[in-house]
Amino acid sequence: MDDFEGVLVTADRSKALELDEGERARVWAAKAWNALRALDSYTQAAREGLNGGFYQHCTSDRPGAVNWPLKQFAPAESDTTMNRWDAERIFAVPEDVDPSGRKEMQAHLKLGSKGSTSPRIYFLDDTEGITGRVIVGYIGPHLTNTKTN
Repeated sequence: MDDFEGVLVTADRSKALELDEGERARVWAAKAWNALRALDSYTQAAREGLNGGFYQHCTSDRPGAVNWPLKQFAPAESDTTMNRWDAERIFAVPEDVDPSGRKEMQAHLKLGSKGSTSPRIYFLDDTEGITGRVIVGYIGPHLTNTKTN
């Protein structure tokens, strides 16, 4: 993770390691690496004055930018999902970001969509906050939603 100056990973390592047991583990690992590269690239763009968020970064043609496919990016969860399973989307953050050491994260990147695992990376954009980074709070199997329940 030290390769990504613009990304702070607070995710529970054991959840990420659950993905190693899956048939598509190598594919998910490669996608996770590219996702982290895209988030790091976004942080750099934000520091350089990008007008907009991660979505705008992924639609830019900035030289050297690492983008993420927009069809694999969800900026938020549905109201139905958040009304029923919001607690699953609260992850660790530095206490400087929130005194409780926890914060809700809805934005996520899809690492897969086949089968029941369908891994996700949940993150909080703190590029304009105290850390100046993207905080990755979850890497692991798909969380509960209307399709998995």
